Amino acid sequence: MKRVLLIALSAFLGVLVLDAKNIDRGLGNPKSVYIGKGTFSVGAAAGYNRFDANGRSLTTGASLAGLVTNINGNAALFNVSASGFWCFKDNLSLGLRLGYNSVSADINNAQVLSMLDFSNQHLVNRLFTGAVAMRAYISLFNSKIVALFGEARLTGGVGYGKDYAETGRGKEGTYSDLYSVSLGIYPGISVFLTNFLSVEVSLPLLEGGYEWNAQIEGQVNKSNLSHGFFNYKPSLLGLNLGIIFHF
Repeated sequence: MKRVLLIALSAFLGVLVLDAKNIDRGLGNPKSVYIGKGTFSVGAAAGYNRFDANGRSLTTGASLAGLVTNINGNAALFNVSASGFWCFKDNLSLGLRLGYNSVSADINNAQVLSMLDFSNQHLVNRLFTGAVAMRAYISLFNSKIVALFGEARLTGGVGYGKDYAETGRGKEGTYSDLYSVSLGIYPGISVFLTNFLSVEVSLPLLEGGYEWNAQIEGQVNKSNLSHGFFNYKPSLLGLNLGIIFHF
């Protein structure tokens, strides 16, 4: 009886597998070659965001979702990276990335939940990163011009940060040495403009890792801050535009 059940189950699974192979979801053949084996690719990507909030005085300003009010100040986020990839198999590439990330903010005034007041706060973070990445392309509608891609990326970073206030004695605050390691997935879309030039748009989707900071406050007090994280975070703030050359 057991043998009969096993044979019936195997036959049923075999039918499912054969039927699955014939499913057409309208996205084209995933085996269609978009980037051929042996192709080298080099490129650069960049992203920039800036925010400005101003009021008529230091005690009046913009509002953010009604939670943070009376905002006066500005913030800027900038990142740039260079990459090189080698296609070791059709539609599969292995490569390296070098990057630079910058975050700066100057908060002249802000009020959180109408209870906590922040003023004269300044923040600067600079982070240099290196990454090993693997990328897979899926041609859309069997096209050799447009494709989706997913990139898995193991990244390490080192940098510094400053959190300070302007006083009569100058800048007083905390200086940090920054270190990080993360593993993330970054999907996007690639479009060829010529036979050898493509543009792409990508954004972070899933990321996990660990960060730690060695801090010195007022050049006297030492402390450490660490942060482990795992995020599902499709973020338009992390949207990157890249230009890639293939040869």
